[in-house]
Amino acid sequence: MAKVIMVQGTMSNAGKSIITAGLLRVFAQDGYKVAPFKSQNMALNSFITKEGLEMGRAQVVQAEAAGVEPDVLMNPILLKPNSDTGSQVIVMGKPIGNMKAKEYFKYKKQLIPTIKEAYNKLAEKYDIIVIEGAGSPAEINLKSDDIVNMGMAEMVDAPVILVGDIDRGGVFAQLYGTVELLPYNEKKRIKGIVINKFRGDKAILENGITMLEKKCHTPVVGVVPYGNIDIDDEDSLASRLENKTVGAIDIAVIRLPKLSNFTDFSPLEQYGMRYVSNVKELGKPDLIVLGGTKNTIADMKWLNETGLKSAIQKLAENGTDIFGICGGYQLMGQKITDSEGVENGIDTIEGLGLLPVETDFYMEKTTRQVTGVAHNGEKITGYEIHQGQSVVKGGQAFSEIEGRKEGCVLNNCVGTYVHGVFDETGFRESYIKKIFDKKGISFDVKTIDIEEYKNSQYDKLADIIRENMDMDKIYEILENKETDYTPQFVLPKDIEARSMEIIESEMITEVPEEYKPIVKRAIHTTADFDYETSLYFSPNCVEQAREAIKRGASIITDTNMAKAGINKRVLGKYGGEVLCFMADEDIAKRAKENGTTRAVASMEKASELEGEYIIAVGNAPTALIKLKELIEENRIKPVLIIAVPVGFVNVVEAKEIISKCNVPVIVARGRKGGSNLAAAICNGILYGIE
Repeated sequence: MAKVIMVQGTMSNAGKSIITAGLLRVFAQDGYKVAPFKSQNMALNSFITKEGLEMGRAQVVQAEAAGVEPDVLMNPILLKPNSDTGSQVIVMGKPIGNMKAKEYFKYKKQLIPTIKEAYNKLAEKYDIIVIEGAGSPAEINLKSDDIVNMGMAEMVDAPVILVGDIDRGGVFAQLYGTVELLPYNEKKRIKGIVINKFRGDKAILENGITMLEKKCHTPVVGVVPYGNIDIDDEDSLASRLENKTVGAIDIAVIRLPKLSNFTDFSPLEQYGMRYVSNVKELGKPDLIVLGGTKNTIADMKWLNETGLKSAIQKLAENGTDIFGICGGYQLMGQKITDSEGVENGIDTIEGLGLLPVETDFYMEKTTRQVTGVAHNGEKITGYEIHQGQSVVKGGQAFSEIEGRKEGCVLNNCVGTYVHGVFDETGFRESYIKKIFDKKGISFDVKTIDIEEYKNSQYDKLADIIRENMDMDKIYEILENKETDYTPQFVLPKDIEARSMEIIESEMITEVPEEYKPIVKRAIHTTADFDYETSLYFSPNCVEQAREAIKRGASIITDTNMAKAGINKRVLGKYGGEVLCFMADEDIAKRAKENGTTRAVASMEKASELEGEYIIAVGNAPTALIKLKELIEENRIKPVLIIAVPVGFVNVVEAKEIISKCNVPVIVARGRKGGSNLAAAICNGILYGIE
């Protein structure tokens, strides 16, 4: 069986697809037979395998990077959105129907056996599998029956690399927040962290990386720069819709709301291409391209509503070339009918009327790779993926494919069902040259061999990965070995010292030296590093408390647990003692008579004592509320108040009000605290005297 590693991200577009492709290329260069895997992909950009099965385009790109033939096993589940709330569900390359999001969420666990079978078959054929997750593993509203992130990792026992996108800002919060939202068993799976899309000097990240590694207990295995890589990965496709390339001619691609398979247009970028979504942007281009769509009728309605229909018709009448692919070809026809409700409702609509073609939709989907000869004599290759069937009533066939006529050409308008038609250099150059000729300029554009160009980009990506990720560590993670754990027990007398060493090494906040021993003891007692930042010390409070202890000050606490935990031997050396009145009979009587709590009665009793004392409250917020009242009445003035009660009601508020009183305080802000913490802080103060 293959070794496996999984790439997950803190969010969509974090760079999972590109990191996955890069790792695959590196592994392939190193001599391994490798393959990508994504259990479930949601995308409008799909591909047809040589078996006529449909899969996500991202895994096709990754397969290309790996140097292997795309296989539907690499993406067993594909969701193609066809409305705001629903998708066509494709399982092992074949559509099984349309589902709303809620319906699919209930259904998806039935796909687990299919996913496992696909992965296992793939793992038998390859040395290494690189799995890509989707979105974020910390989507707590979607974690039930997860089949694509940690659920997938669990299925195949995959170690995980977590990728964060620094270009959007807040990468440390992204990464730490993601890890913290995961349950312990899932946190353990994360073996490395990658900071992606970095711009600038990596040195400025060093402090942050050190802190992140301590917080997450996971090494940062790479800081990958924002590279100028031209790869049609899933993350970059959406951003490409904003791109504009300037060239000798002007090609306008209509940005349909349900535009799909826009990798069809990538080969045109070298000539000058832009995306347009309204009449003003359209202008007077040399060529208009209408691409595939997941909802042809809805997009035809959109063309009507935006005025683009009449604008395109007028330009076509004036001789502008129009080229339609798949759904774009259907849009160029006379009429589009959905007699079986394939696109979420039975409907008929007039098309652009540029080609003598009528299209009807049927449930059966056509999916096949094709090779043929175009009307201009040039070879074409690509794939068909459509549920519409078109009847051509005039014009000339665009191509002949295995003895059948396909597509339609009429004057300056061309339509075809073949995706990838512009990938063929001969056809592309022949067609584009006509546009150049019509414009009266010579066609002297340097030809780009698409396959050669793709491979150069994959190699460039591999170089970036090697230079910016710790590949030795990646290979170590790939082994996914259990730690060879041979217990090395620390002698009892050394436990505390060793604990303090560990705490010191993992602390990430610059705590003033005066307070550090107390903070470390708080962490030692609770194993909670939040006390690095949540413990508040009023100015000079520790020094004042220690001086008072030297003068014989006592400590009063609100629980016998805290009393038991405070070191009486050290305190007694200076003449002080630890007091707790909670179990005293007079306190019980006083509380009953006054209709209050024992904690309140204890504070009242404390106010009647002579001498100096520290008050340590680890349980009762009512004690703090009473202390505030006594302080304002000038009935009590403790040397120090340690305010660390734990709970949910009145706790936060009581701590806040006591911190504003005109007495020295140590406060554990927030809900956390407790008697053990109160004792630990007292001991931290005491041990600092010795």
